[in-house]
Amino acid sequence: MAALLRRGRGLLRGAAAPSAARLTSTSTVQPTLKAMPGVLAGTPSTRSPHAVVDCASINGGKQLIVEFADNTRYEMHASWLKDSNPARAGADYYRTCAEDVWSVRKYRISGAEPQGGGEQLSVAYEHAEAGPAEPEVFSARWLHAMAPFVGRALHPEAPRVPAVRETGSLMDHLMDSRKPWDAQVDMPKFDSKLLETDIDAQVEFYECMIKTGVAMITGIGKPDSLEFELGGLPMENHVRKILGKCNQHPVRTTRYSYIRKTEKPQSGDYDHSNPLCMHTDHTVYHGTPGFLQFLYQAEGDVRSKVCDGLAIAEYVKEHHPEAYELLTKVHITHSSRNNLYTREGQPIDPTDPNSKGDAFELVHTHPILGFDEKGRLDKVVQSETKRGVCALPYAMYEPFMEAYVLWSQLVEDPRFVHHFDWPEGTMVVTNNWRVLHGRAAVPPGMSRAVAIGYVNRNTVENRYRLLRQYQAERADPSLDHRWLTRVPNQALERMVL
Repeated sequence: MAALLRRGRGLLRGAAAPSAARLTSTSTVQPTLKAMPGVLAGTPSTRSPHAVVDCASINGGKQLIVEFADNTRYEMHASWLKDSNPARAGADYYRTCAEDVWSVRKYRISGAEPQGGGEQLSVAYEHAEAGPAEPEVFSARWLHAMAPFVGRALHPEAPRVPAVRETGSLMDHLMDSRKPWDAQVDMPKFDSKLLETDIDAQVEFYECMIKTGVAMITGIGKPDSLEFELGGLPMENHVRKILGKCNQHPVRTTRYSYIRKTEKPQSGDYDHSNPLCMHTDHTVYHGTPGFLQFLYQAEGDVRSKVCDGLAIAEYVKEHHPEAYELLTKVHITHSSRNNLYTREGQPIDPTDPNSKGDAFELVHTHPILGFDEKGRLDKVVQSETKRGVCALPYAMYEPFMEAYVLWSQLVEDPRFVHHFDWPEGTMVVTNNWRVLHGRAAVPPGMSRAVAIGYVNRNTVENRYRLLRQYQAERADPSLDHRWLTRVPNQALERMVL
């Protein structure tokens, strides 16, 4: 045993890997089910990088050493393998027995062998009390993806893989491919019917929401009625098909806000005669839950505008570094009291003293520009009309307000603001953590109605995760949902991206 362990430690120092035959040569190691790698694992020219080419159990079956075709080699715990196999979960993806965790450490590996040209690994177990157990099969691609996180690397110069911490996101890799844009941007367009039926189109759409941050969806059509609880249904139904339900407002009956051009608007937000500064929405909600914003033109043809917060932030960073520092460090407050709906969720007239709204408070204190854990600009939170009383330190007030005024002017600068025609029956979608929008220009005498819905970031990221799993399973049916779900994003991306 001691000699065997010394050989195993030598692998960590970059020594040549012992063969499975040498690993199983002592009486302390359980016999391994092994065949010639050239037979079971295929020839080097046909093997996938993740194919298992050799394996051996060590330490009385407590660990398993697995070698892959890309010359990586890992030592993994037998109990982890037993605990992680999809056989532990049912059709609902929940674990079938909460008591399994009590006995999983009593299993030892009694044998292992590659199968199917190395695309699978069969592992036989023996329970310390119950005796031999049925062999279980592992996907080699899945094992290869998980190994750097759960195994001990034994191959020379193995790169350090950070431990899985936090949830991560399959969309993270898109952040570095974002391209800032100005007034001349060509807004991407997507067909609603294609989006509702095509997985690849949906993937392209969600990637566009990170890379560009704005798009138009055509072919949504007109609602059957322009009444408050019906006017936004085409938008809501479309979003449900490609993503999920829109966020539910705390009071309103609908999952969308609804703005109609009327003689007496409900509030400043709904007043078409009041030009709104360029802004992002949900600034008053802590954390800014509205990640994607869907704006559906239910009635009327208008001309509207958007600008790219990423482009403006980069401009400020380059030309006004002191202002940029203040916009990223100083926290301001957006706050309001929402009193626009009755307890039953119907709109009220807040200027009418006889109208009884179901009020609730909102407050969010934050910097204008927020960053992710990698230091990349992640969120722009800007709305001058919703800016509350900001408790700015005395010494910081004047320099910050100078920086804020600069920022507020730049988001209106014609160099950055893109104007576009917005036909009836279409929908504009923005990444509300990046792209600012303003009030649409409505031609005189034209009726207009627009419905607005939001979806939080977690829902968007998990939808993208599901779509990439669908694509991976389509490309390799053996890597089905049993292997692709229930794993951390950091490991999943090694299988699907």
